[in-house]
Amino acid sequence: MQINYARREISCKMVFYGPGMSGKTTNLEVIHQKVPDDNKGEMTSIATEGDRTLFFDFLPLDLGKVRGMTTKFQLYTVPGQIYYASTRKLVLQGADGVIFVADSGAGKIDDNIESLTDLANNLSEYGIEITEVPLVIQWNKRDLPNALPVEELEKKINTVGANTIEAVAATGEGVMATLKLAASLVLDRLNTPEEGGDAAPAPAKAEEEAPAPKKEVFVAKVGADAISRSFFLQYCQLQYRLASKEEDVEDFKKFKKEEYQKFLDSLINYSLLLQDAKKRAIKPPMDKINAQIEGFKKKFGTPQELTDYLGKRRLTLDVLKNEATKNEIINIMILEVLPNIKEMMKITDKEISDFYNANKAKFNNKSLEEIKPNLANLIKGAKKRKALEEFYGKLRGQAEIEIFEDKL
Repeated sequence: MQINYARREISCKMVFYGPGMSGKTTNLEVIHQKVPDDNKGEMTSIATEGDRTLFFDFLPLDLGKVRGMTTKFQLYTVPGQIYYASTRKLVLQGADGVIFVADSGAGKIDDNIESLTDLANNLSEYGIEITEVPLVIQWNKRDLPNALPVEELEKKINTVGANTIEAVAATGEGVMATLKLAASLVLDRLNTPEEGGDAAPAPAKAEEEAPAPKKEVFVAKVGADAISRSFFLQYCQLQYRLASKEEDVEDFKKFKKEEYQKFLDSLINYSLLLQDAKKRAIKPPMDKINAQIEGFKKKFGTPQELTDYLGKRRLTLDVLKNEATKNEIINIMILEVLPNIKEMMKITDKEISDFYNANKAKFNNKSLEEIKPNLANLIKGAKKRKALEEFYGKLRGQAEIEIFEDKL
């Protein structure tokens, strides 16, 4: 909650949570469409690691006031896929209320339970119990032929005793009712005096008026996605930590402008790749992502050695899962857009021999036979990078890209 005494305005944060494809973004789009233009801000899409976070402000004029102040809500969605845990945790920070969008489909029980558990775990990291936060569970997709009875959903999923409501977000049914219920719970909480406290905040002196929330600064727009400066800086630090060969990394690495430009170029390419993958309905397989993570873990003798390695580089397994996801998306996209890639990846003995002779000085007098398998992998990698660069060039030619140089 943010209070602007000058404007007599309280801003509350509402987060739409839930498993992937449950209808969170649809809810937000329906609300944005139905709220009058004068009462809402522009819907913004911020590029995150592997997905997008959407948000906008609006003034719900029919929900009353809090402590005599006008209320404004900021609505956010978070990516539902399990490998975007770090993004969900970040967006959930400071939430005044949560709308959990559950998929009513018969085969989605486990996904809903896993996501609700994830919500509880993330809230607990901020010192909040899930039963303490204003929470509404929306039973979405009630129009599905295999939708489970609400009684069964309540029994298997709603173990926290939250308020619930039925909806069909695709048609708009129940969307505004869900929001109104959740907002009223938040406002009731804010209007209730804390135990031993007052119902209203202490008045602020004119010279101590709370400043208006800072506007997000963007470094680039890639089609419908905007890349915020805060996320971009986080991305730069992450790439540095992943690539570092040093035993310990700096707390916050400073880069030259040309280095920032190089990082931004790679982030724009990846954003374009994700957008194209979404159009093709491509989803990275979790089994291969998990296999990458398990392969990484096996490089360490004990769990403690793994913990020490990640700690020195200020990394987490969530970060590594995001990187594994990126790798799998790239691999799938290459096969999708370059059907002749397998033929391209065939390496001849002549190619290996020519590469060896051209770079012989780099191989510490090792013979061709000793390093032949490694050379084949190096040549394949170079071909793969070239194919990707050509594809990125094609995507860039079709996209609207705006870069704000002064924000780098």
